[in-house]
Amino acid sequence: MIGDMKESVKQHSTPDLTSSINTWILDTTIVTLASLFTRFYKLCEPDIVCWDETHFGKFASYYIRSENYFDVHPPLGKMMLGASGVITGYNGSFSFEEPGQEYEDTKFCGIRGFCALLGALVPIMLYITLRLQVSRFSALIAACLLICDTGLITLTQFILLESPLFFFLACTLISYQLTRQCEQYTVPWYGCLAFCGVSVGCILSVKYIGVFTVLFIGLLVLQDLWTSWSTGNTTLRDFCVLFLHLAAFLIALPIVLYVSFFVLHFRYTINSSSSDSTYSPEYQASLHGSKMREERNSPHLMIGNTVRWRHGELLLHSHHLTYPDIDLNQVTGYSHMDENNRWIVEGCLQQEGAVTMVTVGDMVQLRHETTDRYLTVMNSAEGISNSVDYRVVTTEDPSIDSCFQLSHPLLTHRRIPILQSDIQLVSISNRCALKMNEEQLPEYAAKQIEVSCSRSYVRKGTGFTLIQNRSPREEENNQAVQPAGFFSKLAEMQVKMVETNNALVPSEKERNSRPWMWPINYEGLFFGISEKHGAVYFLGNPIVFWFNLAMILLLLSTNLHQSYHTLRYQHPPPYNPSTLASANIYLGAYLLHYIPFFMMGRVLYFHHFYSSFLFNCLISGVVCEIHLGGRPRWITWTIMGLVVGSFLMFSPLAYGIPVDEEKQTYGYVKSLKWLETWAF
Repeated sequence: MIGDMKESVKQHSTPDLTSSINTWILDTTIVTLASLFTRFYKLCEPDIVCWDETHFGKFASYYIRSENYFDVHPPLGKMMLGASGVITGYNGSFSFEEPGQEYEDTKFCGIRGFCALLGALVPIMLYITLRLQVSRFSALIAACLLICDTGLITLTQFILLESPLFFFLACTLISYQLTRQCEQYTVPWYGCLAFCGVSVGCILSVKYIGVFTVLFIGLLVLQDLWTSWSTGNTTLRDFCVLFLHLAAFLIALPIVLYVSFFVLHFRYTINSSSSDSTYSPEYQASLHGSKMREERNSPHLMIGNTVRWRHGELLLHSHHLTYPDIDLNQVTGYSHMDENNRWIVEGCLQQEGAVTMVTVGDMVQLRHETTDRYLTVMNSAEGISNSVDYRVVTTEDPSIDSCFQLSHPLLTHRRIPILQSDIQLVSISNRCALKMNEEQLPEYAAKQIEVSCSRSYVRKGTGFTLIQNRSPREEENNQAVQPAGFFSKLAEMQVKMVETNNALVPSEKERNSRPWMWPINYEGLFFGISEKHGAVYFLGNPIVFWFNLAMILLLLSTNLHQSYHTLRYQHPPPYNPSTLASANIYLGAYLLHYIPFFMMGRVLYFHHFYSSFLFNCLISGVVCEIHLGGRPRWITWTIMGLVVGSFLMFSPLAYGIPVDEEKQTYGYVKSLKWLETWAF
């Protein structure tokens, strides 16, 4: 769609560009005041932790306390939340344990106020972006849609990453629009291009969903480069100079910023915390106060050593709990380091003349230190999620089923050093490799991760890393774990963020919103329920959503009409090609931010749609310009009146629906339940 554009927005001329400065000031002031009021109204209500505030408020606190943590999102947005907390007097001591927790005397309103401010700037910047392309009233319709959507207000009033994400998205759009309107190689052009590069780097550093915005800008740049080259008026030298300028500002600068934000992240998360076990021993050794930083290990694996085996974030674990169908102790995967992760290496069946040094290919058995029982493979698949695997337990007496050969895909007869990875524990009797599954066990195993023995050695989950190797002879424990450097930590974080994000698949009982539901405003989500301030229900303004959907359908029919008219007749087309091109550019951005979610297997929520929603409002503004540009103004005022009226009706969803003593909603809002899927 985008590649078919024949004219850039820079070439579009509108009467508004010559309108009086007083009209611009008046309209922008009205939009600004309305946006600020709707975002700051009842900002501190409810005074409880709402929805994902439990995550992002906690992450902001980690920065204030300079403690290490892990999250699937890049650090910029959370650092901004932490900085706003420091500025407004929050000391980082609140626990953010769960939704519904009362803030009490915690100074949380400052962080919410920062989010509300960024959220209020979004309609203002998008209004200005659109005003540069269409008439006054068409831009005001788009601004009205953005200001009066209850869902957008909810997302930008709480301690979430959506406010900085949407803010940098708006910055990216307005900066590139201004870049197109400036003469190349002038000071304003360089300034706008740098602004765009900074915005691209920032949006990618808040959430990885920002990559869709980056891709959209990249497509616009390619379109402009192609337009410049295809005219035939540009020499190869001039084309290369322009390309290098764009690459420096829109590729190199964002990459430098992205890496720089991780420099700051590592600087302000230097202390050890409960999240350390997520990272490699080398990463942990770089943290102040980490046990891994101070601990000394035996350089190589030996008989009698006490070890910990780890796969990914999970440690090989056992405890006193037994399986419900058999009175044998469980073997599980557990992410936290405790005494139940420790195993003592012994020779297989304590054979005579067993070597002290263990090499790849040797046979050993592992005795669990806490329970004094041996890691054993049962010749049975009963109770295992995968019917081709064997069950793993611990038994009181060793047997041939508790003998394991230490294997490695590349190494043979080599000593096994501390931190050696990809070690497979292969059962001698059953010829299977110990495997960390992705299945979570039920309550009887404290919801820990299932461990089985896989008959396929190459299957994912069979490689373990020796992360601790303690000799009973203290003088042999002289090997320190070398702290990871910056680029090692950076690479490790990128891999873990991607892997963890892909692993966020919905469970059978978990609510999982589907992309087809989003444009029609099919269902919402309770953000928080407070007896004092009511319930906040995250749902879009239905009039805004359905009007936006109608405008997309109208745009598609307009394209068909334009194409038919162009092919059938020779005289000028019925619609301004440049204005229609602007609408199609935003349609391309909408689809680019929306369609990929249909191909994602991870758990999804309604808020994932809202980047597309912003472009949908811009589409509506341009489509109104196409079809209402010459119409009587009362039509425009009627549309805005309906939008504002619907906002007044549905505003309690964002600001607090009354609830009774049993936290059940009541009042006139119940009559607004137009769809059965709305749960308020």
